Amino acid sequence: MTLLSSDVKNESDMINVQNTKHNLRVARWTFVLLMTWAIGQQTIHAQTYQEAPELAKRVQSGELPPVNQRLPDEPLVLEPYEEIGQYGGTWNRMMKGTSDFHAFGRCVYEQMLRWAPDPKDGILPGLVKEWAFTEDGKVLTLTLRKGLKWSDGHPFSTDDILFWWEKIAQDPNLTPGIPREWSPGGTPMELIKIDAITVQLRFAKPYPMALQYLAFKGNQWPLVFERAGFFAPKHYLEKYLPKGDAEDLENLNMASYGTFEEKANDFNTERPVISAWRISEWEPGDHLTAERNPYYWKVDTAGNQLPYLDKVEVEIFLNQEMLNFRAVSGILQMQLRHFSVQDVDLLREFAKKRDYRVIEYEGTSRDAVMLNLQYLSDSTLREIFQDSRFRIALSVAINREMICKLCFRGLIKPAEIGLFESSPDFVDVPNLTNNWTYDVDRANRLLDEMGLKNRDSEGYRTKPSGEPLSLILESSSTVRSSMDMLEIVRANWESIGIRTTLKPEERTLYFQRVTKNGEHMIGHWGYECVFPTVSSNRWFGTSLWDEWGHHWAQWYLSNGAKGIEPPPEVKRLQQIEEILQVTVDKDKRAELWAEVIQEHAENLWIIPLTERGIGIGVLANNFRNVPEKAVSSWIIMTPGNLNPETFFIKK
Repeated sequence: MTLLSSDVKNESDMINVQNTKHNLRVARWTFVLLMTWAIGQQTIHAQTYQEAPELAKRVQSGELPPVNQRLPDEPLVLEPYEEIGQYGGTWNRMMKGTSDFHAFGRCVYEQMLRWAPDPKDGILPGLVKEWAFTEDGKVLTLTLRKGLKWSDGHPFSTDDILFWWEKIAQDPNLTPGIPREWSPGGTPMELIKIDAITVQLRFAKPYPMALQYLAFKGNQWPLVFERAGFFAPKHYLEKYLPKGDAEDLENLNMASYGTFEEKANDFNTERPVISAWRISEWEPGDHLTAERNPYYWKVDTAGNQLPYLDKVEVEIFLNQEMLNFRAVSGILQMQLRHFSVQDVDLLREFAKKRDYRVIEYEGTSRDAVMLNLQYLSDSTLREIFQDSRFRIALSVAINREMICKLCFRGLIKPAEIGLFESSPDFVDVPNLTNNWTYDVDRANRLLDEMGLKNRDSEGYRTKPSGEPLSLILESSSTVRSSMDMLEIVRANWESIGIRTTLKPEERTLYFQRVTKNGEHMIGHWGYECVFPTVSSNRWFGTSLWDEWGHHWAQWYLSNGAKGIEPPPEVKRLQQIEEILQVTVDKDKRAELWAEVIQEHAENLWIIPLTERGIGIGVLANNFRNVPEKAVSSWIIMTPGNLNPETFFIKK
């Protein structure tokens, strides 16, 4: 995919200005961080580093080297949110099972760079201590902290980054295509090792988005089913990688790839990690236990090696009642995941007695339903789905006000098309086409205009052939408020004569049906409205996660070799995403986003439902260094960006 020269002809000048500003910001941040670090080091070296008592015992027994030898030369110094913590204790959480890895994975947010606790404050150092763009914005140099170590004590270096890039990201048996975030404009980056702690990322075009991707997908590969990352433990995994040419399938032992996947998997208790806790036990139907990493690379401002907590214990729960019971029993010290507004009254009722608080974090996405516009199983339905009148009819038949009142207690708003005002790309589009205001008469009129007037003996509309017109709405959500919402959607559609079945699915199966095969009829998920260029799923028809455009995205990603060629308006969306990836000028970005929003409003590729305005959770009163107000987003891996390594249980 090639950008039009007219779209980017002024990008060099824009990049120069942006990079001047960026370098000044980096210089200021670097100065502040270095001063904080230097002041901390004066104290730290005077007192030497402190460590958890259990690690000190292992040092005394000769099992571990001293803490000064385990930490890097320049550990990341964190100032706790409230106070210096105390060592010890277990963080009790809950998850739904294998497909719910983020219930633990978001607690170990260790990236090349990282989002600040308040994402408005931008991106901060992580494993990378310094970074700099060249003046043309095409070369990004990253410098790692010297002396970083994996959880088994082996040095962490740029070799681990190159191993991921050369042996994983570019092996079609492990990665179907080179990750798009590292192929701006369709041209893969060059990753050049300078030395053991320095690499260069060389792009064909100016690429300021690289910093955000390093904070979003700069984690240890593979992040389970998301298949995202920027490094992997070469010393551990290399021996499991099949030998020979990855393209020579006849002579490769494909079973070896299965072994490699097993060893690389995040649930593997033997795999080294760079995070604060390492999974030590994994029982898929029962629990996950993660223990402190003795080689963790962060300290607090008093020189205490982090994390404070000994363990993270994550219990598998079978239903919402089980989760709520653990919460109101006071067992869960901090959990934001899987609660809904319907649980608020119950959680508040026991809060004082069980010594916890109910917290509310601001969300960054909207709920939506999306028709599979290339639905391959029924050509007649596919034709109906591709008629925008049908999508508009389904949209205006939805009573969003009722959903917000009955399912979310009025705490969130009906959704429209557009970005949240907190988004860096927010733009107000005047006279936006409104295809979401509740209007049953309009819905019926549109369906009649399409020739879907005939009904069966039960009053349901039929296809022009007389066959039943039946929809299946699929969702992997287990949150009651979401399922209640979808039940209202189902009832609303049936009220205009569209027979609809709601089909709950296990998350892994849902992902398989959507991202692998595009077999679903109608999918339900959320889409990002604060960081839409970082997580562009469902906006541009360029991701296999796009429920409405899976096969169009497949065509785009394969340069036309696979999938189905999209119509011109979708091709334009795909082109706009490419332009946004390399555009820094705010006026140009606003112009592009206004076009995207208007296009979605007119065609309803996404049928918006509600704003995910808040994330509900519980926080024990003795579980400290956790803010009561924050932003909740998978982009910043909440609560990972809040520095869970500084959370502690106050005795």
